[in-house]
Amino acid sequence: MFAVLLLSTLQAEEPETIHYRDRTFDYRSEDTLDLSREFSPWRFAAMASLTSASFIAAYVFVFEKGWWDNEESSFHFENDFEYALNLDKLGHFMGGVLLSEVFYEGYRWSGVSEGYSYLFSGISASLVHVGIDIKDGYSPEWGFSIFDVLAGTLGGFYPMAKRYIPAFKYFDVKMSYWMNSKAYFRQSETDIVTDDYVNQTYWLSLKIHRLLPASIREYYPMWLAFAAGVSVNEDTFIRGRKGKREVYLALDYDFEAFRPKSRLARQIVKFVNYIKFPAPTVQIYPERKFFWLYPIRF
Repeated sequence: MFAVLLLSTLQAEEPETIHYRDRTFDYRSEDTLDLSREFSPWRFAAMASLTSASFIAAYVFVFEKGWWDNEESSFHFENDFEYALNLDKLGHFMGGVLLSEVFYEGYRWSGVSEGYSYLFSGISASLVHVGIDIKDGYSPEWGFSIFDVLAGTLGGFYPMAKRYIPAFKYFDVKMSYWMNSKAYFRQSETDIVTDDYVNQTYWLSLKIHRLLPASIREYYPMWLAFAAGVSVNEDTFIRGRKGKREVYLALDYDFEAFRPKSRLARQIVKFVNYIKFPAPTVQIYPERKFFWLYPIRF
């Protein structure tokens, strides 16, 4: 339903009068030449094959979890609300976002219209998460998690919302990773970095420049944003200890503020802007600490 409502706005024309807070470079708008690209059945078939291959790869990837050599269980569901204090749901969401962005570029390359490229990329990202969780469904330790798939699906449609819902233009979602603790790897049978939630932080970054009144905006750096982040401490993966969430407030950099005009440059910056680069940060929970360049702790 969410995707259908978004898709219904694809043909809507931009209003002639734009609110001052929206008078910035529309980072995701396609230029006229790109919008008129001719549809290629062969390229679209290649993208369909890539989607299928991604589904299969996601299914096989769970071999790495280390349970495949053991006895399988029957397919079952599991609501893993306690695992990693639910930080894994943000991981699935961000995974869906990045997959969707890659799929989008592929569908546009095949000549599919902008709107349908966003729609198909969201569906494709969702299918990849289904593939992962179907495999988990046969694991004696894990299980098919509807909420993991839902998180990945929401992430898959985030780029579409970013393009067509004005409110989404005021913030970004980001993640950061730095090896500060080996607690996860000491208790895990695998070395899968994507599951190392102790060293991952997920952020909501506000584009302050766009939120300021017109009289102040000209004095504020367009590239300077402000972010709130969440992670978990190492006790989360130490047996016998109770883990806690960690909450951070930090300065951030909005690379979209540099407004590159070429499509290639926009593609590069679009992906780079999903990374939360080191910056002065204050941890406000469960302890108060200051870091000059978090996620690097020193």
